[in-house]
Formats: sequence, structure tokens, C-alpha cells
Amino acid sequence: MPELQQVKQLIEAALPGAEVEIDDFAGGGGDHLTATVHAPQFAGRSLIEQHRLVYAAVERELGSGAIHALSIKTSVKEA
Repeated sequence: MPELQQVKQLIEAALPGAEVEIDDFAGGGGDHLTATVHAPQFAGRSLIEQHRLVYAAVERELGSGAIHALSIKTSVKEA
């Protein structure tokens, strides 16, 4: 299972300038996560497009099963 900090860094690298918070919502197993992401890249994008950007950042971890579930909350970060 990836460390929460590693997941945060992956998202921050994919979305420079983003504010990212990662929480484990299933009791510390590390594979059921919530990502709260405020990013300027979300401006003008639909909610689905915003979530796709976050999923793309952690695609490898999701595909390998290291992350089993990822709940995403997004908002636009004003520049």
C-alpha cells in the first residue's frame, strides 16, 4: 500500500499548485482513501473532468490494486 504522503505527492506533481489532503477512511489499511484537491487546473472543467485529472495522477496505484477505493472531492483553487 502506498503511504498517504506518496499519494499526495503524485497528485501534486500532476497538478502543480494544488492543495491536496489525503485521508484513510477505512481504519488505517491505506487502500481506501479520500483525496480532497483544490487546484487551479479545475477552472472551467466539469466535475467529471476534475476527477479524471486526479485519477490519472494515481492510475498506476489504482490499476495495481495498491489503492482499492478512492473518494475524490475537488474544487477550484483561485490563483
